[in-house]
Amino acid sequence: MKRSIYIIMLLLIINGALYSQDKMSRYQPSEVRSLLDSAELYKKTNAFKAYSFVENALQIIIQNNDKENEIRAYDLIADINLYSEQFDLAIENYVKSINLAKRINKPDLAYNSTKNIGLAYKLNADYDKAIYYLNTFLNFIPKKSSQDDLTFTKLQIAETYELKGEYALAEQTYLEALEIEKERNNSEGIISIQDKLANINLSQNNTAGAIQYYEESEKMAKESSDKRSLVNTLRSKGNAYKKQNKPAEELEARQQALDLNEELDDEVAQSKDLLEIGKIYVEQKQEEKAIPVLQRSMTLSDQTQNISQMKEALYTLSKAYESSNPNKALETYKEYLTVNDSINRMRERELLSRIEMATSLSRKQQRIDLLEKDKELNDKTVEILVQDQELKNQSIRTQRFTIISLIIILLILSVSSVFILKSARQKRIANQLLALKSLRSQMNPHFIFNALNSVNNYIAKKDELSANRYLSDFAFLMRSVMENSKHDFIPLTDEIKIIELYIKLEHERFKEKFDYKFIVDEDINTESFLIPPMLIQPYIENAVWHGLRYKEEKGVLEVELKQMSNFLEITIKDDGIGRKKSQELKTKNQQQNNSTGLKNIENRLQIINEVHHLGIKVEVLDLIPETQTGTYIKITVPMQKS
Repeated sequence: MKRSIYIIMLLLIINGALYSQDKMSRYQPSEVRSLLDSAELYKKTNAFKAYSFVENALQIIIQNNDKENEIRAYDLIADINLYSEQFDLAIENYVKSINLAKRINKPDLAYNSTKNIGLAYKLNADYDKAIYYLNTFLNFIPKKSSQDDLTFTKLQIAETYELKGEYALAEQTYLEALEIEKERNNSEGIISIQDKLANINLSQNNTAGAIQYYEESEKMAKESSDKRSLVNTLRSKGNAYKKQNKPAEELEARQQALDLNEELDDEVAQSKDLLEIGKIYVEQKQEEKAIPVLQRSMTLSDQTQNISQMKEALYTLSKAYESSNPNKALETYKEYLTVNDSINRMRERELLSRIEMATSLSRKQQRIDLLEKDKELNDKTVEILVQDQELKNQSIRTQRFTIISLIIILLILSVSSVFILKSARQKRIANQLLALKSLRSQMNPHFIFNALNSVNNYIAKKDELSANRYLSDFAFLMRSVMENSKHDFIPLTDEIKIIELYIKLEHERFKEKFDYKFIVDEDINTESFLIPPMLIQPYIENAVWHGLRYKEEKGVLEVELKQMSNFLEITIKDDGIGRKKSQELKTKNQQQNNSTGLKNIENRLQIINEVHHLGIKVEVLDLIPETQTGTYIKITVPMQKS
């Protein structure tokens, strides 16, 4: 009975194989080309739609073993990922396209992949591999090919060297590209490269050399009546004069750029030029000229819905109003804060959208990867069963062979399952890391807002010296905070610098409210000890803003870092009004903001502990339990050395 069922299954599978062969005989390459052409059409504008076309095409391609169109399909998937800024996936699929073309001995079919893989590595900040693949493509370009690809590759190599800070190699490669553009008399290309060479000179503080290049580009753009190129050159020239501290020359260059953009009716560019002109007038204390220029910039920014430009214009306009109309300056600065908050919320939404896109594209990539594996498994299964049918008279050997084959198939499926589970775990960790970056970006605006309130206080008091000093310290602090927010861990030395400066700024703001002590155990090797950035600051901020600030008499803030065997103990004490009293004094909005800030800290610590297998703990108590006053916070961080 079992033998009969087995034979019936064999016949069904063989019949399926014959059907597949018949389908291959009816294979229409034009259908595949149409799907791939549709994907080509949408690859820059609609990643999901383009992916769907390629996925449908690959199902037909793999089933019919069409290697040439399979090469093109992987190249298209890579392009989709490149334009969606999923650079790791782009590199993976460019490699598939190149390797498959080599396997069938038709490397020219992977021409686009060979060209773009270097660009993908460059955008992924892997500069050494980018230079390697870009130089590989230089040798791959056929001599009869258009010089566009040669110039493109030279420029990509030069830009990569520039990103690495290797300016001599960058300049040499730009000059090679410039010779190519001069040979074919491409004025637009010549102007563009001369501007890049000028930027190289600016990076090395050779402003005179930069201006020489800009003047050559300006002359050529005027001769060719290329207004767009002339605008770009004039703007860059203005930047060079700014670096030389030549406001008159800078103003002239930017005014010429503005006039050209008015002729071109480019309102976005006009808004930018007006803003830069307004900044010059503000720096030169010519507020009466700056105000109407900046107001016009704001109007154009509003019309073109350029919210980032409007934010910058509002900030500069508030500076222009400071000396003549303090009330108007404060009103404008509040508008700036409102727009800035709107931009921060928009960036958070964009980050979430990127996370969703990355997850969705990864899932589609997994389905595409499984298509090839399924085809290989099906082919092997059919081959095994056909051989088994031919050897049906040798029952014992056939049964053994079948059992072994089934075991192999089960092993393959098991390995595939393990691979899929492992891949899913890696994606989950990647999503957690993206969420961690998002949480860090949510902490910074809350901190910045409170710090800027301090600046606003000095402005309101017309204490310009204190405001300037405070802004200088605040600017240094912000550079450190923004740089450190890129990393999961930083040396304890860097965190200490940030905390010292932050406490100093807050103490300067609330001198009458508290004194402070900042104690660091001398036994701690602060250079090698690693700690998550901005771990301590939110708790200090709560101590100042929600405990000490409301205390009638002068309080004390004490921050101490001690090494306890294999972990760091951080204690933050304040003798403020206490958590209960602070909660009673808060408005509903303040309670919600504080709850959100603390929740972000908890979520961030939870992700750090899970991803990096740490055991960071935070304990919050009343300093004096009997009166429920003061706050005592203890943070324990396990030893994590670089």
